Amino acid sequence: MNIGIDIDNTLTDIEKELFDAANSYTKKLRPSFKYVEQQKYDGFTNMAGFYSSIFGWNDDEIEHFFRNQRLEVVDNAKPRENAKEVIQKLKEEGNNIYIITARTTRFDDIPYERAKNWLDKNGIAYDKLMVEATDKAKVCFDLNIELFIDDQLNNCISLASNGIHTIRLTDSIEIYDNVVNIKNWNDIYEYISKLK
Repeated sequence: MNIGIDIDNTLTDIEKELFDAANSYTKKLRPSFKYVEQQKYDGFTNMAGFYSSIFGWNDDEIEHFFRNQRLEVVDNAKPRENAKEVIQKLKEEGNNIYIITARTTRFDDIPYERAKNWLDKNGIAYDKLMVEATDKAKVCFDLNIELFIDDQLNNCISLASNGIHTIRLTDSIEIYDNVVNIKNWNDIYEYISKLK
């Protein structure tokens, strides 16, 4: 099977660290700023828009945060529990693993190199890495991806509506047509094993 996998908040779990970094960054910009309780990213809004609406950043502040603090968080992220081991098992069982991320040059001059360095440093097995995949359904169609794993709801809905078997890595219990919600990598492995 050709399996596509997202990186941020799928192979990693950076939501809390990113939100903490945004609070700290805003406090440096405006010392009177009061910390904001973590809000779950809704999966629909553009991420820069989501953060700027919460923290009141202007365009320059958005640019600075996403090119600096955000990159530090993604570079230092640890893989989610059992992600590496599950992907290794899937690979050993003959599946092709495609890492497909929407990371673009908008906020990172070297998105491919940064993603590759992180994957290699953390020992994640894969056959191909694709960056700048802002339309994941199209990329998956072009690569003949049969199953995709992502955390972001809008991606999952788009993939599923284009006939790609889709797993959303989430604690959410919301039901969307043809999107399967699974909470962790061990359960993802069990689910995929039953598909064969």
